[in-house]
Amino acid sequence: MFKKLKLWQLSSSLKSKGNSPEAYSAILELGQLGDEKAVALLIETLGRKDGVARSAARELGKLRNEAAIAPLVAMLDSPDVNQAAAEALLAFGPKAVGPLLEIIKSGSPAARQLAVSALGELRDKRAVEPLIDVMQTDDAYAVRTAAATALGQIKDARAVWVLVATLQMRDETTPDRQASLEQLRTATQLALRKIGDPLAAKTAGHTVIDAAAAAVAEVERKLVESGVHPRLIGDLKLLANEEMLEVLKELVNASEEIAWAKLESREPMLAAHFKTYEQRAGVAEQIGRELHRRGGTALLKQVLEQQLSGHTAIANWWAGIGT
Repeated sequence: MFKKLKLWQLSSSLKSKGNSPEAYSAILELGQLGDEKAVALLIETLGRKDGVARSAARELGKLRNEAAIAPLVAMLDSPDVNQAAAEALLAFGPKAVGPLLEIIKSGSPAARQLAVSALGELRDKRAVEPLIDVMQTDDAYAVRTAAATALGQIKDARAVWVLVATLQMRDETTPDRQASLEQLRTATQLALRKIGDPLAAKTAGHTVIDAAAAAVAEVERKLVESGVHPRLIGDLKLLANEEMLEVLKELVNASEEIAWAKLESREPMLAAHFKTYEQRAGVAEQIGRELHRRGGTALLKQVLEQQLSGHTAIANWWAGIGT
């Protein structure tokens, strides 16, 4: 009886609107309970598609109850939850591979990209042929780039021919698509370096492609050490609004990870470009200024309210823009 009452109380707390402390506390308690009914409530909470839903996704990843796999995969199409859902799916290991392979055939570009990246992290050989197909047919450069990276992580020689063919693609006719193609080429070169290229001529003990990829890898290493977000290198005018929005959502996830880490008394797991407050503020302000240039205060307000749920930190970082 006590357990039923407790679950009822937690279910009521989860109905609190906004980022209420009661809802977040309920998520943690459900994660500690971990039984079938707790898992069902966490899955139901995913439908909120907000910060509480992201917390629910993380708890589902920790619990590894297989009933959560399909709902988490479905969340890859939700911009507000997809990053947390993708991270949670990694905890299921090989069990998540089949559902992820289905998403790369039918999901939105963002869902396909996240699914492809997850498959690379899982390093399951079943993904090689589907990823090769993505490299040939997907109409989104970002998804192909993720597929190239994933193939490099899996390190299967079957992928070499499609990677080499990708390097031979013709240049694009517009600056934004050319920039995307260059990102794909870089990812492809790095993938070939990891796999090893049996087709290229040998030069001083290294393949031609390996030598080029090594140079790219060195540049990439220096960029990582510099703490600059890779999407923000170069001219922001070449980025689409959607691409900048993806960076902002990464920033929101980083802020939430910091909050969770404090709550759990651990070090936050952050990318190099989000390690310090100054870095996070700089990313937000840089994107905010470019969005303001494109659409003024109205666009900033629209993005903040409709896409970022009025995130407090970003609202503060954007407060002085345009004044």
